[in-house]
Amino acid sequence: MTPKNIRLPEMDMRIFVGKEIVAGNRTIWPVMRISILKTCEDRVQAIQITPQAVLIIEPAGQYAVSFDGEPMTIEAILELAAPLRDVLEKARGTARIKVE
Repeated sequence: MTPKNIRLPEMDMRIFVGKEIVAGNRTIWPVMRISILKTCEDRVQAIQITPQAVLIIEPAGQYAVSFDGEPMTIEAILELAAPLRDVLEKARGTARIKVE
């Protein structure tokens, strides 16, 4: 049992989308989990950055790759990192053929 006046360290985990990486005609968006361990005084004690997946956009299409060895769908990476939805919609919009 923890006494009332003692606070335990806190762990804050968040998912972030990294800066796009352009390689030829491909754009790669890394997704990572950042874990921050804070002391009782709210000071950062440790940070761990763990790559989770990448979204790859190329002229032939878009796909996701997970770093845990499991298959990953586009829907799964969008669940993990919702900000990628706008990136994907923009990429799909530029691939559309305009008919006048």
